[in-house]
Amino acid sequence: MSLSQNQTYRVLSMYDRLSKGHALTKKGEADSFQVGEKTIQRDFESIRAFLETAKTNEYLEYDRKDKIYKLEVGDEHYLRNEEIFTLAKILIESRAFPKADMDRLIDKLTNLAQPANQDFIKKLMLNEKHLYVDLQHKKSLFSLLWELAQAVHTKRVINVCYKREHDQESSERTLKPVGLLFSDYYFYLIAYQTKHELEFPTIYRVDRMTACHVTDEHFQAPYHNRFQEGEFRKRIQFMHAGELMTIRFRFTGPSPQAVLDRLPTARIIEEGESGMVFEAEVFGRGIKMWLLSQGEYVEVLGPQVLRDEMRRSVMDMVKNY
Repeated sequence: MSLSQNQTYRVLSMYDRLSKGHALTKKGEADSFQVGEKTIQRDFESIRAFLETAKTNEYLEYDRKDKIYKLEVGDEHYLRNEEIFTLAKILIESRAFPKADMDRLIDKLTNLAQPANQDFIKKLMLNEKHLYVDLQHKKSLFSLLWELAQAVHTKRVINVCYKREHDQESSERTLKPVGLLFSDYYFYLIAYQTKHELEFPTIYRVDRMTACHVTDEHFQAPYHNRFQEGEFRKRIQFMHAGELMTIRFRFTGPSPQAVLDRLPTARIIEEGESGMVFEAEVFGRGIKMWLLSQGEYVEVLGPQVLRDEMRRSVMDMVKNY
């Protein structure tokens, strides 16, 4: 092997081990390759120069105290190990994908961590991946979600075959898609129907679509009426659509903060010994499910139609006991 080949092999070997999280010393490398420490010093400088010209997120750090060289990640735009682990945990808890898809996602995410920490993150996630439970539909949704996202962005009408849980067969629908949301295990398409002119959109579970065709027909969405996913999410509960309404309720529970987190549009309009009175703008009747879940800690004050519905539901619940 020629001198240049020896040098190339040596530098590549050093960089490979550095990229895997190993710390190197001049003396250790000099002894290993049977060259002088000045030669190894030049090799380290070559690696440092390469990293600088390559504009990667890595840089070669020298620890003067321990006299070691190691690669560090210095760009804040890249994910850190703790961020990767946190995202993996959120993915697992979401139960958004079939097990095979989830395993691939977690593995790909883990591979973005520093090589020295990948095995540790994999060990942390191993048991959770083993105990992961698929949702009942077990459908891979990546392609369909991407297709729908493109239709939303380009404002193109879509034809879908949609099968609700208790339907025997799918039904065809022509829709104007305006948004995609994820909530409580499922992805949802928010869309306006073409056959009925409604002031509010309809919500469709993506996994219940058995077919989807994006047409060449475009629909208009004037800016002042533009649907905004973030604003819609603030006002929707349990993905139940309906008319926009303003509700008021008294809350006597231990955590008003939980109310504000659950209902982003909520504000405290009164506070006293009898509890806090909240006002919030919400879509549809999904809010009723949340209010009922708060039990004796909530009293609906308005609108009257919702207060009456709550009273009837509570009386029906009492009959069960």
